[in-house]
Amino acid sequence: MFDDINSESIRRLTEAKSLLQIIKSETVIKNANIPFDIKIYKGTFFVLLYGALEYTIVESVQRCILQLNSMNRNINEFKVPILSLILHDECNAIMEAKDKKWTKRYDLFSRLNDTSKINDINETLFPTSNGNIKYAQLKSIWDIFGISSPVVSQDKIKGSLSGLADNRNAIAHGRELVSTIGSRYSIQDLEKIYNDISEYCSYITLTFEDYIRNNDFLK
Repeated sequence: MFDDINSESIRRLTEAKSLLQIIKSETVIKNANIPFDIKIYKGTFFVLLYGALEYTIVESVQRCILQLNSMNRNINEFKVPILSLILHDECNAIMEAKDKKWTKRYDLFSRLNDTSKINDINETLFPTSNGNIKYAQLKSIWDIFGISSPVVSQDKIKGSLSGLADNRNAIAHGRELVSTIGSRYSIQDLEKIYNDISEYCSYITLTFEDYIRNNDFLK
């Protein structure tokens, strides 16, 4: 169900791991003060690793929505939080309503016990706030889907997620040089971050697969 996403996630993680191996090899060969190019490699490592994480969560959310659309379930069978996805258009209509706000509220709440089938959730919806993916964004996704599993498999993942997002963001928006960020981290630091994010990417796909398989979206 999510095997192809997991495989593609691994491909992206492998690129980050390959760069990490180059960093280790170059450091051993030069065996002196860290050269400028190695600092650049270290900073670039965060960009590659963040790309793997973003791919994994975005694709897993979209695949989950596709699976929900194929379930042929009634609206009133779903957990309440996920109705914010299912009734996305009705929620938007309330926000945009002026003199018809009470009519739009009626339209929304009258559907809570609707027995019509679900097959048209917009698969491009990504139910969290804008910004880089950190624990807060992931928690929002878990909350909206009503996923019962913990957001992270271990608390230490939170720190790695935050550092990864902050560094990637600083590089992407030009706030700091790639080499400046890279100079702050040892090889051991990068290996720890890689292992945490690699483990978490696997956890994401497994969690969503279990969520669908166990019908965790139902009341």
